[in-house]
Amino acid sequence: MLTLALIAVVSLVAYRETRPVVFGRALDLYKVPTDFMVYFRAGEALAHHGNIYDGALYGPLPFTYPPFAGTLFRGLAVAPAEMSATFWQLACIGALVCVILGTLVRRGYRLDAGTVALGSAAALAALALSPVRDSFFYGQINMLLMLLVSLDFLRTRDRFTGIGVGIAAGLKLTPAFFILVFLMQRRWRDAATATVTFVVTVVVGLLTVPDAMRFWTSAIFDSTRIGSDTISASQSLKGFTERTFGETTLGTAVWLLACAVVVILLYAAVRWATRHDNQPLVMALGGITACLVSPFSWHHHWVWLVPLVVCLVDLGVRSAPSSTGGRIRSWAVAQATTAVGVLVVYVAMIPFVSHQISVHWSFIGQQHMSAPMDNMWVLWGFLIVTAFAVTALVEWRRTPLPCRR
Repeated sequence: MLTLALIAVVSLVAYRETRPVVFGRALDLYKVPTDFMVYFRAGEALAHHGNIYDGALYGPLPFTYPPFAGTLFRGLAVAPAEMSATFWQLACIGALVCVILGTLVRRGYRLDAGTVALGSAAALAALALSPVRDSFFYGQINMLLMLLVSLDFLRTRDRFTGIGVGIAAGLKLTPAFFILVFLMQRRWRDAATATVTFVVTVVVGLLTVPDAMRFWTSAIFDSTRIGSDTISASQSLKGFTERTFGETTLGTAVWLLACAVVVILLYAAVRWATRHDNQPLVMALGGITACLVSPFSWHHHWVWLVPLVVCLVDLGVRSAPSSTGGRIRSWAVAQATTAVGVLVVYVAMIPFVSHQISVHWSFIGQQHMSAPMDNMWVLWGFLIVTAFAVTALVEWRRTPLPCRR
């Protein structure tokens, strides 16, 4: 059943996105996205046997993805930019809907017309969140990467499991973190499959991109090609430590220690979610932690909030008893949880999390905030992983030890 709060969010998003005056022409979604044009130009360059790592491709923006991504982006150049951008955005919204539906089905919901309607409405409502809305605004690849990763977490495991993560890592290095998540779950074969698939993407890139070696020998180590770690747009632990301690030895030490701590916390959370057969939650927490430990994470990388929210609502609904009164309480929990989400998104105005009607609280305005507001994604991400790790610890302490005879 669609909750009233979800309907309210969908209505607000629809109103906002169909009235360009809300954000102004510069910030609406009805134009060819900037980052998409970088992908498009990379595809054009490769179609003409050119290089993609020896300078900017679109305005001042260089190509920062592995060579395999450039190889696939050649397909974008077969049509004019406007047409390719349209199909790209449709594919991304389709990927978002599929991830939401996959999360619901994996949690035991029947795939029927009602579930499809719910998933589609949730995808539209997700545009109220800054990572989702700005992924479409910039024409980012995040939704497609999340879909690829979801193929290895939301499907029944088979001999092909792991290929999705491997391909995603070949397109953008950050999803390679999910190989570590496989190891945490003791999914040895899946980790091996993902690793081999990633290696294959590297080989394909080396064979098809003229200056592929430049990426693997120099560009990959130059984080300034993406952006300065000190700007508030860098929503990762490294960005947080460099804004706090500067580019110092102490800052590097704190960053490495913080990464180690959050990975340990993730391990506890992943083991707990795995015991409860909650693969969507494992995926969401893995994506959030990947953003935390990545050297540079733009705010729109945090699209993993979407499956996390679906999992949280599901956990709230399941916490109610199965009796008639329990079903009523379950419905009430769903209403209340979504209502709280509406308040967070549209009233609390949390920097980098919310993307409200006011343009001043969009990403553009939030970039100029000072601590702690410029570290909101880092703080939220750390708290989320910590909360599930604590839940795992509490459950473990309450589990009685087996008696020895």
